[in-house]
Amino acid sequence: MIGAEQIKENFETFNNVLEEKFEGERLEKLQTLTECLKERMMLAPASSKDWFNNAFPGGYLDHILRVNKIANQLHKLYDFHNANSEAYTEEELNFVSLFCQLGKLGDWEHEYFTKNDSDWHVKNLGMVYKFNEHVPAMKVYDRTIYLLQDAGIKVSHNEYLAIRNQEGLFDESNKFYFYSGQKETKFRNHLPLLIHQAIQTAQEIEYQIWNSENQVVQQPSKPANASKADKTIRKAKAINPENNPNFNEKTKSIIDSFFSDDE
Repeated sequence: MIGAEQIKENFETFNNVLEEKFEGERLEKLQTLTECLKERMMLAPASSKDWFNNAFPGGYLDHILRVNKIANQLHKLYDFHNANSEAYTEEELNFVSLFCQLGKLGDWEHEYFTKNDSDWHVKNLGMVYKFNEHVPAMKVYDRTIYLLQDAGIKVSHNEYLAIRNQEGLFDESNKFYFYSGQKETKFRNHLPLLIHQAIQTAQEIEYQIWNSENQVVQQPSKPANASKADKTIRKAKAINPENNPNFNEKTKSIIDSFFSDDE
């Protein structure tokens, strides 16, 4: 979770990055888009489940800023190892990392994530948000591209492929791009892979932050209030050496421990 001050600071940081990395007509259109979706951009979560990544108010923008920072760090890493980082521009790198998941904000009329009113789903599945049924079903990257073109923001070939393939092989349809059988059909640069890596790294970091704050207490496999009949059944299932001559004593001891009556 992050507080109101951090949410406000993140939005200011986002706008500062826009002014630093873009210029001219494109900057104006991106600023118009940002202002149009300002409230949602500031308050939307990044996912629907608490254990996944940034499923809290302000989580979306916090996630996007992390993706942008990691993407720029990965760009330097690729460059350090002599990868061809001149095959795409710095603007393309920042545009994709900042706007590749715009579709998570929904469409112009409706937000994508809404608070879940089902206590069962929240408690048992950690699904603190649900998908808004008023938003037409689309892949996040498809809705992203739709919103961008509808806002009159053109995308380059490099930007389109990076947005389209952001989920890597988690999306079955991306096999065409990632399982290339010949060099002519491979990506012409590593931007799509870099963006996918930046998103996955950000999500893993956000999961670890959540996990460190919400350590899951492991429940005992055998309840303390097990009935006498339950214990009798467990004892009957204990390993019989005569029927299992190939089990050594250590193995039998481990297996027997699962059915022991000892509390």
